[in-house]
Amino acid sequence: MKNILFIGIVALALIGFQSCQDNQETVTTSKATLENNLKAAVSEVVSTTTNEISLQDLHGFCIEKYDGLGDDVMIEGMHGLGHFRIPHLSDCATVTISDSVYPKEIIVDYGTGCTDNHNHTISGKIIITISDTLKKPGAVKTVVTQDLLIDSVKVELNASYKNLGMNSDSNWVILSSSEQVVTLNDSTVINKISQDSIEWLSGYTTTTKQDDIFLKSGSGSININDSLAYSSNITTPLLYDRSCEFILSGVVELYKDGNSVIIDYGDGTCDNIATVTTNGTTEEINLQSHKFSQNGEFEKHRHGFGDHGHGHGDK
Repeated sequence: MKNILFIGIVALALIGFQSCQDNQETVTTSKATLENNLKAAVSEVVSTTTNEISLQDLHGFCIEKYDGLGDDVMIEGMHGLGHFRIPHLSDCATVTISDSVYPKEIIVDYGTGCTDNHNHTISGKIIITISDTLKKPGAVKTVVTQDLLIDSVKVELNASYKNLGMNSDSNWVILSSSEQVVTLNDSTVINKISQDSIEWLSGYTTTTKQDDIFLKSGSGSININDSLAYSSNITTPLLYDRSCEFILSGVVELYKDGNSVIIDYGDGTCDNIATVTTNGTTEEINLQSHKFSQNGEFEKHRHGFGDHGHGHGDK
């Protein structure tokens, strides 16, 4: 009888031990999932931000004639190919045009360090090829970066854009395909692949960027250090208005193995805040510092991932 009782006690103890192990493994797995989801959220925000900074100046002078006849272009020299400085670019950036007829190549050179209107420090080059004026349906633009750094973050971009003409609302629609590799200060590498449709609500045919307003829809993937991969989908179109530094509204969802991360850019207010929802919890993320609320749970699990030096402070 005593032996039976002893065996029963040992069995209960083993069951209790196994239960504790299972609970600990569940907690550990849940923590790892949360950390990965937060890495994915920060990576999505970082890659989206750097992409917007890279492209914000490009559209205006891609539809410019560069004939020197209008107020929008000041010719510095006409020696063969021609060399221009465009007023809405950062003062320290220069633009070189390969030819006066299409197809043509445009090189934007930010030199060894150039500060844009939002105090981002940019260096390196952006190389654009254009098949025809972007005001024509069917025109194609490709964009490639060369040694491009934004606030010390390395950005490698290879993208193409095709003018599909106007939709039923008389808005220009652009088909975009891009691959972007972002390398952070801690050597983290973020690879983002996107296929997007861009509907221009305003400013497509003007050279100034302040009137550029457009909606972006699409899907793709994001991969961190070649080991952590999420699919991405814009479930509510992202609203860009270049009179504001930040995306005004829209929702992006990331998925991996049944886990989802939802990034909501807001209600249309121009601010540097978005929200991230995962594991049933929603917290704010700063679109400049890429940090979550200091008193929340997310920042405890982020472990500094995505930190980098901006050319300006948090707002």
